[in-house]
Amino acid sequence: MSKVTLTPAEIIALKTCINYDNRECQLSDNFSNGGPDEFKAALGWNGQQVGGLIASLTTKELGVMDEEDAEIFWLTEFGVHTIFDLIESEKAAA
Repeated sequence: MSKVTLTPAEIIALKTCINYDNRECQLSDNFSNGGPDEFKAALGWNGQQVGGLIASLTTKELGVMDEEDAEIFWLTEFGVHTIFDLIESEKAAA
């Protein structure tokens, strides 16, 4: 999949998921700190709004909900690369 356009809310959600300061560690372990409750807290949104956000992130192939634990949103490899590309470009622009 090629690059995708992210909304500000999607960026916040993806950043909520990352557990490491660098791409390599995140790809190696890919522990996720994010899920519906964390997205609600970070965005001040309700469950229905977060459900739409998760659907959008899933459609864009940036992550998936854990099938066994509906409280965890796992980033795909594409999702990890996408958010770290953005973080690195933000750091370069600063």
